[in-house]
Amino acid sequence: MNKRELQLKAESFLQVTKDRLAALPRAEVETWPDWPGIPPFSLEVPQDSSALKFTFTLMKETFSDGRIRIAVQCYRYRFLGMGWMFADGFILSPDGCRSNLTEQDIWDVT
Repeated sequence: MNKRELQLKAESFLQVTKDRLAALPRAEVETWPDWPGIPPFSLEVPQDSSALKFTFTLMKETFSDGRIRIAVQCYRYRFLGMGWMFADGFILSPDGCRSNLTEQDIWDVT
């Protein structure tokens, strides 16, 4: 599998995981610890992804205005500390609405 195919597979996994997370009730997500705590949610990473040295990390951050940022970061180490990183997720508003991560949110979690 070439590098691009690996990235597409990782991005596909992130989308499926994002959809699973978005289906959870806000009340459940609120009980999770903020990053660097580890939320009690299984990412169910496929065995073939872990064999390819992808690391997936679930992050939660609660803001003072009540918004909650949920992000899943994907990282693949390549060589001499360099690697490929991507993240996807969403923002939960206090009223339960979901919105996509902004470019700044993605920078914050990668």
